[in-house]
Amino acid sequence: QALIGERTVIGHCTSFSLNSLVFDSDAPCNILFEEGYCYGKYAKDYYGSGSVSYGKVADDVDNIAKLGNLACEHGRACFEAVRDALEACIEEDDFLDELYTNLETAYTAYGQKAVEGNCITENYFGRTCSIWHLQNPQCAAS
Repeated sequence: QALIGERTVIGHCTSFSLNSLVFDSDAPCNILFEEGYCYGKYAKDYYGSGSVSYGKVADDVDNIAKLGNLACEHGRACFEAVRDALEACIEEDDFLDELYTNLETAYTAYGQKAVEGNCITENYFGRTCSIWHLQNPQCAAS
């Protein structure tokens, strides 16, 4: 699905490739993606849904620190590769116009209803909407 989304949003620009940036084993963002994905699966089971205690987070600090160290070690190379790919795309005629049109179309088709209608809550920080919460069945009911 990510690769379909890539072409849907990025359009004709071939300088930007999720395979060469993220999914290939030697891609500059691969380790960040792989480790982040694995941690996300672990965290979903470990933390569950609902409130999280400080003790629970404290017991997970070593894993969080490892992610932070990975980000420090590999983040700049990933960022620079993505930046360079996007800059190459921007140099192409009509890329930005195509990108904006594609983003607007994708948002209208897939995201607008979720952002406008689901899980908008009032809290200490004001009115917020979290896409992450849209996957939470308890949130969908609110």
